[in-house]
Amino acid sequence: MMSGTQSTVILLFAVLSLHLSHAQLNDLEIIRAEIKEIALTEQEAFKNGDCNTVVSLMADDISFFANGRAVPSKAIVEKFCNSIPRPFQELTYENLDIVALNPNTGYVVRILEFDKDEQTKIKEIVTKIWNKTESGWKMVHLHSTVKEIPISE
Repeated sequence: MMSGTQSTVILLFAVLSLHLSHAQLNDLEIIRAEIKEIALTEQEAFKNGDCNTVVSLMADDISFFANGRAVPSKAIVEKFCNSIPRPFQELTYENLDIVALNPNTGYVVRILEFDKDEQTKIKEIVTKIWNKTESGWKMVHLHSTVKEIPISE
């Protein structure tokens, strides 16, 4: 049987654990909001052709893969950003998931679809990993996969 002191210590420990867990969840929600803000800023800059902003949000040593192929430098990403035709097709589907892993790291997964023509749609899945640095949030990894999918009748 437990003494009153043991019960009190266990109860105190349980309350403290719950409080710390709640505080950590709140901290991660703050980080999630920060990542969402910077991810939407980067996304809007790309959409509008503001490639200087896009590249400025990338770490110097970013790893970037397009359809499974490594892109060797930020300069190539910037060239692509500047050359892609705009405005983009109107999206038929879009989803954005944001996950804060800890106070300094999180990731974003964006899935989007648009019609290429009457028989085919384009589906793109983009994953970006963000790290918090002294100069703010920087994208350290970007992976984009684009696939053509037949539209079902």
